[in-house]
Amino acid sequence: MMAQPLSLFRMVLGERFDTLAPVLRRHYDLAPGQSVSVTGRMDAWSRYPWLRVFIPIMPKPGAAVPVTVLNSGVTDAGEVCYEWKREFDYPGGASHSYTLTRPAAPGGAGAFVVDTFNQPANIAVTLALDVLEGGALLKQRTAGSQFALVGARRLRLPGAFQIQSVALERALGEDRIFTDVTVSHALLGPMFGYRGELTVADRI
Repeated sequence: MMAQPLSLFRMVLGERFDTLAPVLRRHYDLAPGQSVSVTGRMDAWSRYPWLRVFIPIMPKPGAAVPVTVLNSGVTDAGEVCYEWKREFDYPGGASHSYTLTRPAAPGGAGAFVVDTFNQPANIAVTLALDVLEGGALLKQRTAGSQFALVGARRLRLPGAFQIQSVALERALGEDRIFTDVTVSHALLGPMFGYRGELTVADRI
């Protein structure tokens, strides 16, 4: 019998993965075919609403917006990946976004993944992973190449078009986490983000 593939984040973080708080391990230890639902409320903000034309994943501003995220372990092009399907339930209708996290190309010290956005994917951003506070905090931050995806081609984004993002997920208890995401630009400063407390269900 063939062994089940490891989850993406366990493969990337190696031994550091086991130092994460149990709720964070449940959230991220998803091998292909496994899923988990994460629900709660988020305060979402954006300084430049016109940017949504260029960055459709930007959330609309709102306080205590109900959020559901279905995370799944998947395979894509033979690689073990991690899928994010987000739904922000605004009074005027739901807003959806999609991210597929992939392995980064080997090279360099540290733990790295690549986030690709939208379906079909048209943007790719390299992220560094850091396990902090004795495993209570997982930090994901932009560090490395950023690309526009045009079919099978990767076009490196010039510096003026690159963003800086920091996503913090802190364990609060047995099944709760606090998520804080900020996306910035070197000239425009902080552009948008969201933060709030979420509940991580048992894996499906």
